[in-house]
Amino acid sequence: MLKGQFADRGIAVQILLLLFLALLGTMLFTGLGMGIAASIYDISSQEVLGIFTSISNPAGREIFKIIQGFSTIGTFLVPAVFGSYLLSHHPEEFMGVQAFPKPALFYLLLLGAVALGMGGLSDLLYQLSAALPWPESFLSSLSASQDLMMAQYESILAMNGFLDFMQVFLVMALLPAVAEEALFRGCLQPLIQRYLNTHIAIWLTAFLFALLHQQYLAFLSIFFLGAVLGYLREWTGSIWVPTLLHLVNNGSIVIAVFFFDLDYRQNLESELQGSLLESGLLVAVLMVALLAIERISRKAR
Repeated sequence: MLKGQFADRGIAVQILLLLFLALLGTMLFTGLGMGIAASIYDISSQEVLGIFTSISNPAGREIFKIIQGFSTIGTFLVPAVFGSYLLSHHPEEFMGVQAFPKPALFYLLLLGAVALGMGGLSDLLYQLSAALPWPESFLSSLSASQDLMMAQYESILAMNGFLDFMQVFLVMALLPAVAEEALFRGCLQPLIQRYLNTHIAIWLTAFLFALLHQQYLAFLSIFFLGAVLGYLREWTGSIWVPTLLHLVNNGSIVIAVFFFDLDYRQNLESELQGSLLESGLLVAVLMVALLAIERISRKAR
């Protein structure tokens, strides 16, 4: 039996195991996605790679969605599941995949308030990041990277029809929410928590989570979102609570672009000019909702 084979090994070995699984999963599933795309479009793998880098054209968008979906599964979900199985004698409890906490409706309402409040906090942190005195060389290199990522997002979010919307929602919202939470809050956070203070484990995991996204202006927003997701996982003992919030955070953008014609770039620029009073009120809503979830969860325990 492989279950728990690495449960008693040192943290260095356990982290290396997770990294190995993530790298292996990335290579295997990205290759699988490329193979499927090549089969669908009846082209070679080299042609797939060439089209994949040209995301602005329609074929590039479709191939990107296929490869990105498989890559997300291989990089995050597969390592989390196999890693938890190898790192714990009780992987289901380790990952927190038990039922959604009760009363479910009350948690859902509070999560809605948290999601709303996170919007205000994100606006404030985005403005703070833009106002920081970044070194010019650092700023220019990161700006180029962020502009490229922005162009990719805008291209993917240019959805044509409901089927396209469902595909984008799957690749940009549902899969990242489930897979990233499985690895970060379902596997990495409880692993670090074995050796370090709970708060350190939550904030360290949040830092790695933000670092992964490679968005310097949104770094603080993603960092604090990661911390909120971490505390929700800790308080409720369930991975489904942070996963749902993550889904709402990602999915709301896709929904707003498709159903309400939201301009993604203009929306980010408006965050730099948002009302401090409005954002402050939303942060207050966030704090009250989080406090309520913590109190309810503590009583349930």
